Amino acid sequence: MDHRFILTVAILALLAGCTYKSDCPFSGCGVGGPVGGGAGLMTVDENNALDALREAWFAANATAELPFFGAATGVGEVLNPPVIVDPAGPTAYNCPVSGTFIVSGNVANPNTVTAGDFVSYESSSCDSATGFTVDGTHSLDILSIVGDPTSGQFEQAQTLAFTNFQAASASTVTTLNGDHTDVIDSQSASSVSTAFSGNLLLIDEDQISISISSYSGFSFIQIINPFAYDLESVGNANSSVITGSFDYRTDEPILQLVGANPHDGILEIFGRDGGTARIAIVDEFSVDIQVDANASNNYEISTNLTWDQFLGLAPLPSSISI
Repeated sequence: MDHRFILTVAILALLAGCTYKSDCPFSGCGVGGPVGGGAGLMTVDENNALDALREAWFAANATAELPFFGAATGVGEVLNPPVIVDPAGPTAYNCPVSGTFIVSGNVANPNTVTAGDFVSYESSSCDSATGFTVDGTHSLDILSIVGDPTSGQFEQAQTLAFTNFQAASASTVTTLNGDHTDVIDSQSASSVSTAFSGNLLLIDEDQISISISSYSGFSFIQIINPFAYDLESVGNANSSVITGSFDYRTDEPILQLVGANPHDGILEIFGRDGGTARIAIVDEFSVDIQVDANASNNYEISTNLTWDQFLGLAPLPSSISI
């Protein structure tokens, strides 16, 4: 199984123009973390640990990408007139290739982003020549803004909401429902950082459904050479490929260079009665998958996989025990 969260395209749009904060700028975020053990959680064992870790990997990365989508949406309102909110009411626009979208909401100044701005987009088979066709509704509520977003150096706090928001490419269809709140800070000319949280996010992709709840985290991207990226994340997930939910947490930040596989970090899942499993990143070529099903603080199963094997892009070794 290979998840590819298609909103990654928004990151590329934003970083073309764009201070890490250790404190949490809004209520509800942070990477303190679940500790598992609850009766509603799955029992972690050798039969489900690998699938659960793959789903945790997807959940951590998918939620970290949304701040860039929100920022790109807000900046796009300024840089791409006349796609602005008409005070007289909802306005329909034709998409560049085909389809339509309707813009509504309340914007104080169409020439900039202002705290209190609210914009809602309702798309219908909207093809903007990006390789994706978009349907459904997503909205952006600006909580605060510092700096000039058109300069690429700003700090923006925002809440996103998705209702049957669907983006389809030739090979993948992704549907989002739920909420997301974040702060994105690109006031430094050399880096951009985010803090994010959400109550519930539902993602359907590649015939797999995942529910991500009570999630939060931080990310940091250095946008000058060597283009380093790190991520901390925590939450709870329930996926259609496994039975039951699990808590997940980055015990050590995920570190990587942009364009390469991560080279360091630990992501752990927590199940019922103290059972755990984790992906311990060895380097950009391989990871260790470790399982402590009986909560003995001793990994009774430990196996090394290439990144392609972990992500489901290559067959697993015939001798693997999970």
